[in-house]
Amino acid sequence: MAKRTIIWIMGILFLFSASVVSAQMTGRQVMEKQKERHKVKTEIGNEDMILQDKSGAKENRQVVRYAKEVGKDLHRYLVVFLSPGDIRGTALRTWEKKGRDNDQWLYLPAKKTDQRIAKAGKRNYFMGTDFTYEDLEPEDLDNFNYNILRSEQFSHEGKAYDCYVIEALPANDKKKQETGYAKRIMWIEKVNLTTLKTDFYDRRDKHQKTQLNYKYVNVGGTVMRPMQTIMNNMEKSHKTATTTRARKINTNMADSTFTDSFILSGKHLE
Repeated sequence: MAKRTIIWIMGILFLFSASVVSAQMTGRQVMEKQKERHKVKTEIGNEDMILQDKSGAKENRQVVRYAKEVGKDLHRYLVVFLSPGDIRGTALRTWEKKGRDNDQWLYLPAKKTDQRIAKAGKRNYFMGTDFTYEDLEPEDLDNFNYNILRSEQFSHEGKAYDCYVIEALPANDKKKQETGYAKRIMWIEKVNLTTLKTDFYDRRDKHQKTQLNYKYVNVGGTVMRPMQTIMNNMEKSHKTATTTRARKINTNMADSTFTDSFILSGKHLE
């Protein structure tokens, strides 16, 4: 057999075996690979946020977000509003917990104290945005069953992407009772494992809102982040759009950044 023919056959077999491996991946495995691929030790992002109501009226905000891995797959988060003046200094802290509920606290400058977000309150919208407190928590993969519904091409930003279409369902009775969603459906691009689109369905299984992520950029290694995000809430005829102006990853960050004393001292506004 000619050498060129052997090489051609080996190439075909390699492509076939690669496609079989891809086809055999479970939804859970896709989510695990996505999480590992885009994980960082620390992250700081400065964002412009625009809220738009059904009349077209807009409200502009400035936000800074902090994140840090403080243990093996254990993270803490802080979201701070810098403007407008009436909400400047408002902050949301989230502490991820393994095997139990995450802790979240909302700091309101007028009250100068942290308010713990109750489990039932995590379905509520955060500060007039289209993101609930639940949306702002890290996703515990053990709380959901991930099913690959199909693979399809998804047209996004003028380009067709090969995507896994994955359904996320609450995995246990506790999560079913706590979550505001019956399910989510995600379009995850196969090459970089970035989430391009997520449809959210409320507890009545009605399509409630859609999040689209745009302009993904490589911020280091295999880590990709969207520069723009739009959450379109069909139920409220309302939108929240964010644009990232600056981002830093894997820089030094003190654990104290995520404490109430850090906020009470005003350091979150420095």
